[in-house]
This record gives sequence, structure tokens and C-alpha cells, in this order.
Amino acid sequence: MINNKQELDFSQAENYTCEECGHDHFVVSYIIKKFSALISPTGQEMLTPVQAFACAKCSHINKDFLPENETL
Repeated sequence: MINNKQELDFSQAENYTCEECGHDHFVVSYIIKKFSALISPTGQEMLTPVQAFACAKCSHINKDFLPENETL
């Protein structure tokens, strides 16, 4: 059996930072998407949470953390 698990050396990685303020700590945040009854799979209006990461300092969400084609 071949073991493909590799150890990551975090000392060789750089911290990902906020596009707005440069802070490098993030918190889990949710964007709530509202679908009209016309496009909802249930035929009723629907609210759906989408998880993202927001800057812990300024609350900005980097574009890399947004769903495709999403803007804030």
C-alpha cells in the first residue's frame, strides 16, 4: 500500500491577508441568498446560507472567498 499523505511545512507558506486592511485572521461568516419562487426548486421563496470567511478586523470578505459570479 502506498501512503500519499504528506506533511505540510507551514513555515514555507505565507499568510493569506485581507484585500482591504492586510489583516491575516478570518472568521466564519454567512451570506444569505434569497431565491424567488420562480427559480426555487420547491416553487416557494427560499433563503440559503453560503459560508464565507470575513476579515476579523474589518469584516471584509475577499473575492476569493465568494461564490462564483458573486460581488459585494
